[in-house]
Amino acid sequence: MTNKDVIEIQGVDTARIIFRKLGFVFREEPVKDYGIDAIVELREENYLSGRLIAVQIKSGDSYFAKVKDNKVTYHGNIKHYNYWLNHSLPVIIVLYSPTKNECIWEVINKQTAIKCKKGWKISIPCNQILDNSLNQLQELAYNQSEYQRRWNSLVIAKEWMLETKKHGESILEVQEWINKTSGRGHFTLKVNDDDGEKVLFERELLGFGTKSYELVIQELFPWADIEIDEDFYDENIDEEFLKYYGNSQGIYPYKSSVGEVDFYRLRLTLNKVGKSFIEMEDFLETGNFYLIDRL
Repeated sequence: MTNKDVIEIQGVDTARIIFRKLGFVFREEPVKDYGIDAIVELREENYLSGRLIAVQIKSGDSYFAKVKDNKVTYHGNIKHYNYWLNHSLPVIIVLYSPTKNECIWEVINKQTAIKCKKGWKISIPCNQILDNSLNQLQELAYNQSEYQRRWNSLVIAKEWMLETKKHGESILEVQEWINKTSGRGHFTLKVNDDDGEKVLFERELLGFGTKSYELVIQELFPWADIEIDEDFYDENIDEEFLKYYGNSQGIYPYKSSVGEVDFYRLRLTLNKVGKSFIEMEDFLETGNFYLIDRL
């Protein structure tokens, strides 16, 4: 591993720590060919908001070599300019200085990103430090329509969809605290591959209130057809649940722990929404098309 690689990892790790301190969930992107290193999601109290920001992280003191008017100028190629300005999420660029152990940032949009003869450039204020930018980042995350939030929820689930498609299905295990008015639950999404179980998502979530968990699960995974894992239920369902749900259709638990926690094990397969989204995202990332600016 080169020194450059070490610094890049250090920059991502530093940004991760800062975003988490600010109350964001930090998800590093597994594929970075188009210049998005991570997607961060704003947490509202004890649950996730669906309000996302895409993050590009550049690490190294070389980016800070030329400072004018207390601003650092970053130069990029036109491929990233076109991709970032047409991204479904708001995009920010973060510069990390290993010497100062500090991150500065700026939003990438048509006001801040300026086309040049070769590529484009953006000026990043040296005093716009990531650690001290909670209010600006919250405003950026909240400035999204309901349409954008729905699209964003699919963007963040893309990796799960791809893994589900690859393996034919994914398994969702849920624990529901049935006596909590917060709607507390623990969710684990995984697939079975040649090396055993691979966990895609594991988190405790709150904020569902008294809503039925059958609806909660369907709304959390709108890209999937969901059904109980019949083979597992045949072997593990409690007798009282078998009597109550025996002829039921849909989603229901297979057992309860001391009347406090209900357990589910469900099979997820891609539905029309999931399949269509994967095709659309593949086109947006790799397809050829003309960009037409609005007049």
